[in-house]
Amino acid sequence: MNTALHATIIGWGLCAPGLDDAAAFADWLRDPARALPVGRHANAMAARMTPTEHRRAPHAVRLALEAATQAVGARDASAIGAVFCSAFGDMANTDAILGTLAQAPDQVSPTRFTHSVHNAAAGHWSMAAASHAPMSALACGREGIGPALLAALLDMQASAAPQLVVLFDAAAAGALADVAPCSLDFAAALLLAPAVDERPGARLRAQVESGQASDNAPRDARLQPWYAGNPAARALPLLEICLGAAARRFTWPLGSGTLLTLHCEYRP
Repeated sequence: MNTALHATIIGWGLCAPGLDDAAAFADWLRDPARALPVGRHANAMAARMTPTEHRRAPHAVRLALEAATQAVGARDASAIGAVFCSAFGDMANTDAILGTLAQAPDQVSPTRFTHSVHNAAAGHWSMAAASHAPMSALACGREGIGPALLAALLDMQASAAPQLVVLFDAAAAGALADVAPCSLDFAAALLLAPAVDERPGARLRAQVESGQASDNAPRDARLQPWYAGNPAARALPLLEICLGAAARRFTWPLGSGTLLTLHCEYRP
């Protein structure tokens, strides 16, 4: 694909251990004397969810919806399409189901089974946002950020409307931790809009090319444990630019020798 895709990040959100929202992350990043918070679990408020759905939803879903809620802000989300991407899905829920199947297979919870599907977060978001817009749920391993961004950019180009990208994974639990390592909770969301005006924000220019992906690690070395510990934290370098860091060129693998090349710069 030789045609470049252009977008502006007009909203973003984050939920991580010790830094529960974008404002807390921005304050932390601006203070080089502060160490990265320790811990594995984040406090996901997910305020758009009804109290009943909040109680029923798995932690991984609440992580995703918290980041999405921050990115959308006060905007009407009912017409905003979304791409949800998770490397491992809800491992705590899956581990519980597998444990029950091994010991008492006739006692599997229907609610747990409902929440075990990979598009659970997308379904909960469509209800919380009262949205009838198209939703996608991707599972692309540890390098899901490239396919997720490409899917959202193509949807945005086709609809000429904003699109939400949400990357999330919860800390691994149970036996699955040995085969799907994920040491901490992390979720990030980006609200993309067509780059048709001079609104402030991080500008993206993306193309699909052939080649090998490069190192896209965060510039702030303090973020390396998060970047290495959760696939969704691949979004951290983009969040640095949303907060004013210098422009960068990223290359993320898409598979079969192709990659997403993305140039990102912040315009105040």
